[in-house]
Amino acid sequence: MSSSSKNRTLLLWAITLSIPFLLFGGIELGLRVFGYNKDSQNLFIEVESNPNYLVSNTKFIERYFPSFVPQVAPNAFRKEKAPNTFRVFVFGGSSALGFPYNFYYSFADQIEQQLLVSTEGVNVEVINLAMTAINSYVIHDLSKRVQEYEPDAVIIYAGHNEFYGSFGAASTQFNMANSVALKRLILWLKNWRLYQLMESLFSKSGKESNDRRTMMARVVKHADISLDSDIYHDGITQFEKNIGDVIDSFSKDKVPVFIGTVASNLKDQAPLSDAEAANAAFEEAKNSFADTDTTKALELFLKGKELDEIRFRAPEAINEVIRAFSENEMVTVVDIQQVLRNSSESSIEDESLFIDHLHPTFEGHFLMADVFLEEIKKLPRLQSRLINNPFGRPDSISDFEITFANVAIERLLAGYPFTKGISQEQELENFESVFRQYQEKSHVDSLGALTAREQRFVPEMLTEAVNYSRVNGDSLAYVRHYYELLKWQLNSISLVERVTEFAITNRKYDEYLLNMLLQVVNDGNTDPRYMDVISSLYLINNAPENAKYWLERSEALNPNSTRLLYNYARFYLVIGDTLAGQQYFQRYLESQRNQ
Repeated sequence: MSSSSKNRTLLLWAITLSIPFLLFGGIELGLRVFGYNKDSQNLFIEVESNPNYLVSNTKFIERYFPSFVPQVAPNAFRKEKAPNTFRVFVFGGSSALGFPYNFYYSFADQIEQQLLVSTEGVNVEVINLAMTAINSYVIHDLSKRVQEYEPDAVIIYAGHNEFYGSFGAASTQFNMANSVALKRLILWLKNWRLYQLMESLFSKSGKESNDRRTMMARVVKHADISLDSDIYHDGITQFEKNIGDVIDSFSKDKVPVFIGTVASNLKDQAPLSDAEAANAAFEEAKNSFADTDTTKALELFLKGKELDEIRFRAPEAINEVIRAFSENEMVTVVDIQQVLRNSSESSIEDESLFIDHLHPTFEGHFLMADVFLEEIKKLPRLQSRLINNPFGRPDSISDFEITFANVAIERLLAGYPFTKGISQEQELENFESVFRQYQEKSHVDSLGALTAREQRFVPEMLTEAVNYSRVNGDSLAYVRHYYELLKWQLNSISLVERVTEFAITNRKYDEYLLNMLLQVVNDGNTDPRYMDVISSLYLINNAPENAKYWLERSEALNPNSTRLLYNYARFYLVIGDTLAGQQYFQRYLESQRNQ
């Protein structure tokens, strides 16, 4: 065959082989030009009321779940990162999200609140990307999408969902062979409009719409996973590879990663499976604890959890992988498991800090926030910005929030794997009986219960709780509900004004007021009046150095403010400069006369 014939043959083959790619490419281009599924392409979208801010896109998140869309914290952050910003991204499952509480009682939000009161001159942004039922595959995919937003630190608290979470080794969701490469390929294909179209056409979501079981019941494909089985090792391997690659990627960009060991309820959660060895170890552990042999009891409780073949609680092999990540100089392993163990009433992880099998109570989240923050504060970036503050963060929550969380947990516990051998109808009937008890408890409890069961809009129900507390003269409940409501609506001037006016006249709520105003200013509201109130709070509580920073910020914006002049007079008197204090007081009196 002549060279020209060979060339023609090669060209023909090249054209033939390129036809499918050209066809698919043309379809993909057409779908993009005509805007197919346009709203689902970006992890973050502009805030509707303020395009200078971004927030997580729930439509994007749908790609990770075939039959439901999990909640994600509505943490808005600036599209253009300011020079003084300390930006943190948080990854994990439902425990990191804060379930069963609303997002503002997660350890992530508590870290932000603590940073606000313990630093000066820092704009704090903690963006919580944790979601129910996600595992290391989703974290791996999400992590690549946040690097362009210049994180200053990353927090990971994950490991419980490697078997039954989305893409999990034993999950019904995106059921396929347990190949890390294959599952990553599927996630990559989800970026293409053609794949999205095909997926929507073949979606089975309609067939699942009548399934009223809990998510835990729906996602399990292989319920029993024995220790050292292939599926067991698949779950550990995928976690090690995915999180390892996430850490390596951030490390290359010199972004510090704080990863927590995972903890679960050992003492007060019996094995979820019927495995005889697991239940025998659990019973023996209870006997050892009753005999005050805590060391042996802990060993046996751990053994019972390890042998539990329904693996909603992460095995200790996950923590071994996490601890090994400390070899990377950009990684700090935060031993959450040990902290919660030491802080539990029994010195073994128990119901004092876990609301169910693995989700921390709000007290547990506060502890987790403290231990993560202790390590984060060591970053050179924050060292020069740290201050001593006479105020902490509010360390209790409202009855509304407690009932909201309890009802969500009761729904979880009413179904598989906590309750077995009953019909779906009986499961729902049992839950309804518990729900009615909360409804009859009090009006605020009924609001929290109804919000959890029917997924009502939380700010709307909190508003009703605020009004009810005000009418009934319960000032503490009023402030607590306002504090929670403002987390949803930090840009609502009317809300800020009302709670500020109330708290100013009720001095026992200084801590709530300071935390609320710090959050409001941090969120972009630079009204000098709020800075004046913050400086007043510090002066009243004998913290003039803390007040000075806010006095200067207020003065730069409105140097002739009456409240500012009065606060400066007090400031100089407190630090012993009576001459300057008198001068500012005279200016204050003049401003009063000129009003």
